[in-house]
Amino acid sequence: MAFRDTKIFKWWERYEHHLGVGALAVGFAFDLIIADRPDSVGNNLLLLFYLVAAAVLIILLNRREMRKLEAVHSTEPLFLLLALQFCFGGLASNLLVLYGRSGTLAVNALFVAFLVALIFGNEYLRNRYAQLRFNIGVYYILLLTYLLIAVPVFITHTIGVWTFILTGLISLGLITGFLAMLSVIVFRNKEPQKLFGVSTLVLGIFLVFNLLYFLNIIPPVPLSLKDIGIYHSLLKRSDGNYVALYEPAPWWQPWRSTNADYTLGVGESAFCFSSVFAPTNLSVPVYHRWEKFSQAEGSWQTEALVAFPVSGGRAAGYRGYSVKSALTPGAWRCDVETQGGALIGRTGFDVVESSSTPSLSQKIL
Repeated sequence: MAFRDTKIFKWWERYEHHLGVGALAVGFAFDLIIADRPDSVGNNLLLLFYLVAAAVLIILLNRREMRKLEAVHSTEPLFLLLALQFCFGGLASNLLVLYGRSGTLAVNALFVAFLVALIFGNEYLRNRYAQLRFNIGVYYILLLTYLLIAVPVFITHTIGVWTFILTGLISLGLITGFLAMLSVIVFRNKEPQKLFGVSTLVLGIFLVFNLLYFLNIIPPVPLSLKDIGIYHSLLKRSDGNYVALYEPAPWWQPWRSTNADYTLGVGESAFCFSSVFAPTNLSVPVYHRWEKFSQAEGSWQTEALVAFPVSGGRAAGYRGYSVKSALTPGAWRCDVETQGGALIGRTGFDVVESSSTPSLSQKIL
């Protein structure tokens, strides 16, 4: 009896979509818990396991395809396809969580949308995983995406252009070694045209990532914004915490630390307080960019740029603030960004003048 006629295969064909969706939901929930910090040893070991397992599965699947071409009896590799689907889905969802916490969704929507599409593509395009170009393309994207986190965390302990270049070189070295293994194990040093086509695809992906990086579309991993708000005053206490006075946000805006309206008093300044998470041993400068929207220009105009260093390790993030005086009524925002201009986070607010004193609350930061 052919395998396609067995009860197992028919059961698989009937329920594979439901099983895949359920496994994807459980896997995403699991990664949402595990992917808490980019410097977590446990999470990085899990990601490395996914990468190594996916590489082995790609080799095994393509060996099966070669055996079919050589007319050797071979059953459908359902387990291998499902396992590769699980590894790709686990990688994509885990990385989505880490990247989604870095930068702002509005600016990095394109990159985050790609990872979301990859998760759903993992479910609906799994019949293509037996195709070498698709396998390698997805694998290299996930490998490079992971290395953009791992290299600054474990090797350079900083971020910037040179770290990105080093990451790219490491990724090309690893994928070249993997393709060499495929050439020997799967193709037995035959059919070089297939690997040439795959190599061209890898180079294209590498160039696209470079374009996204220099356009500041890739989120500034492994940095992430923990908190940001606009305050009327900040006073540092002896224990290192801050006493802050602020206008509280309304109850229906729980995502805001402070009110979207800033009531301006005579001669008063505004304090932008931010908390940026960075992995242990990573030290980089970050910037507060104060901008006001110009009605005449129809665009945001920089009014001040303040730099301060960030040292990693604190779970709640490294705290820092900047002060802007000479505020005028209108729409303002304070951006938190890297030295290269990649946006880590921002808060917007409207400066309004009032003759009355606003009702202020106090909290410890």
